[in-house]
Amino acid sequence: MNKKYALAIGILLAVIAGCASAPEPLEVSDVEELEATVIAVNAESRLLVLRGPAGNEVALRAGPEVRNLPQVEVGDILRVSYYTGFVFSMAEPGNAGADAEIVAGRAEEGDRPGAMVGATMRQTVEILSIAPDAKAVSFRDADGMLQSIDVPREEGQAFARKLSPGDLVDIQYTEAVAIGVEAAE
Repeated sequence: MNKKYALAIGILLAVIAGCASAPEPLEVSDVEELEATVIAVNAESRLLVLRGPAGNEVALRAGPEVRNLPQVEVGDILRVSYYTGFVFSMAEPGNAGADAEIVAGRAEEGDRPGAMVGATMRQTVEILSIAPDAKAVSFRDADGMLQSIDVPREEGQAFARKLSPGDLVDIQYTEAVAIGVEAAE
């Protein structure tokens, strides 16, 4: 093979490799909701009795931080929403890091009782290996610990198939819970 031809093939392969598409950011989230009906309220002892969707009953004592408890009446609906979400995206070399943020809030005086709390954690990991079926990924986390995780969802496996050892991936995890009381209909 002549040198010009070999050089041309080498340049072409380099261009093709450079055009290989990095995975687009992947966002995976889920929300679970639970409702319970208020069947008894004792404002003096701050005790609520709730009935869940399966008919089970539970008694809860509201702490002093719960505002507006006197507004809760028998028949009202207590709704709990639990959110989890991940965002996976490619990280630029030199931009690796880890951080966390926590947010919380509660109902204003005079509003229906309610509260929320959430946290988001982010860290950059270095990909070490990807299983041939993309159902597992091994990586080094921001603390240098070696970890391996299963990748159960197809969209996650599609993201993993585009990874290579040495890639840096930002992982952002968010978890939040919100509780609110709605008036009976």
